[in-house]
Amino acid sequence: MNRRNALLFLAGFMAFYASKTLAKQNSNFKIPIKIGFLPISDHLIIIAKELFVSQNYELVGVKFSNWADISEALRAGAIDGAFLLAPLGLNLKASGVNIKAVLSAHKNGSALVVNKNINNINDLSGKKIAVPSRFSMHYFLLDKLLNDNKISAQIIDMAPPEMPFALASKQIDAYIVAEPFGQIGVKLGAKNLLFSKEIKPNHICCVLNFKDEILNLPNFNEILNAFKNAATFIEQNTKESAILGNKIMAQKVEILNDVLGKKLVSYDDLSISEQDLSQLRDFLVAKNLGSKNLASLNIKDYLL
Repeated sequence: MNRRNALLFLAGFMAFYASKTLAKQNSNFKIPIKIGFLPISDHLIIIAKELFVSQNYELVGVKFSNWADISEALRAGAIDGAFLLAPLGLNLKASGVNIKAVLSAHKNGSALVVNKNINNINDLSGKKIAVPSRFSMHYFLLDKLLNDNKISAQIIDMAPPEMPFALASKQIDAYIVAEPFGQIGVKLGAKNLLFSKEIKPNHICCVLNFKDEILNLPNFNEILNAFKNAATFIEQNTKESAILGNKIMAQKVEILNDVLGKKLVSYDDLSISEQDLSQLRDFLVAKNLGSKNLASLNIKDYLL
């Protein structure tokens, strides 16, 4: 652990310890539970922080701009939980970080967006396609699509906010990413070639992880149910959810309305299957990605 990470861990530990101490001293004090998220539709159940009412806990959203920082913050204990790409969560667990996956943040919810000259899957051959990370469901889905169609392409890593503009400026030919960045690209003149649910129906992508010490808090189910209730709220109240998403994520209401209205992302099933995570673990190992302990990771140890 380097000095920066050590300081992050110390700060997170002291804040958590102080909050528990204050809670014992003051029955009216609510323990803050810090949840890391990115401003993407996949993490929209973070609106739980606006809907959650509890005598014991307060949900605090901590926004990050990239996967590396949110992963490191969870590793160091600077946050109590985080929405992570499922492969990232698996790798953290295999690296010895004491976390568990408690819920899928959503199902489906990504798009393969292409320039107007690409009309079918075979047109992707030899093209430059961006993914948000090699530790992502997007990389898994793209690899599956290319292999199933016996074609190859040049795959590069790129931060999601950069993708729509990189495509518009012809730096790349296509990208696969979580919403709303797919629909942002469409607004700039690109088009959807496929939605991720067409590659693998009802697939997981991001999962909600918590540090083990949070799972051991009394009445932890209050926190868990807050996110489940937020998912139900989104399914039943798309317009109100878009407004809350705009407030928390600073994404445009009309874009979120478009994503939710077209059911591009699903929040009605937050279950995580051992089979899905095992498949992702084996994929990472086959690609020589991740911790040396990843191959021997027991998925049951990662699931709540």
